[in-house]
This record gives sequence, structure tokens and C-alpha cells, in this order.
Amino acid sequence: MVYDILIPSVPFLGAYIATFVLYKKSLIKKALHVNLWNFILLLSFIVSGGAGFLLMVLMELGIVSTVNLGLLYWHIEFGITLTLVTIFHLHTYWKSTRKILFGSKKNKGV
Repeated sequence: MVYDILIPSVPFLGAYIATFVLYKKSLIKKALHVNLWNFILLLSFIVSGGAGFLLMVLMELGIVSTVNLGLLYWHIEFGITLTLVTIFHLHTYWKSTRKILFGSKKNKGV
């Protein structure tokens, strides 16, 4: 089975850049930009996670059908989207992400 990387990536990358530019030019509020991408992140997780869970249940029950291949395809495609949107999320929250990953400079001497 062949998976598409560019088909889900290009529209999401373009949409993120568009909303980010609109936010930076004060045409939309940061809250709208953030909430939109948080919603897309949630939706991607629900579809990818749900398809993965359903695939696991079908596999455990020993059920093999054409549905499995379709679910696997969409699980992977939404997983790619989920990865991209997670990177966008880290970009949006970079200051707090940096503190979590690398610690605060204020607490280095303690």
C-alpha cells in the first residue's frame, strides 16, 4: 500500500502559514489561530487514534476484511497530519515547550 505524504502535508502547511500570517498582521486574534489548530489537532487524534484502536480490536478478534486496509490507510494519513499539527502546536507554544524540555534558566542555580 502506498501512502501519500504530500497530499495531507501541503494543505495543512499552507493553512498554518496562512493563519499564522493573518495572526501576525493582526487580521485575526491569536486565540482564533490557536483554537483552530488545537481543534484540528484534536480531530486528527480522534480519527487516527480511533482507527488505530479499531484496527487493534479487529486484529485481536482475528477479523480480516477489506475494511482493515481502508482503516490502516486513514490511520496513517491522519497520523501524518497529527505529526504536522503537533509541530505547529510546538511552534505556537515554543516558550512553554522550551521550559518543559530544557528547564527554566532561573532554576539552573538551585
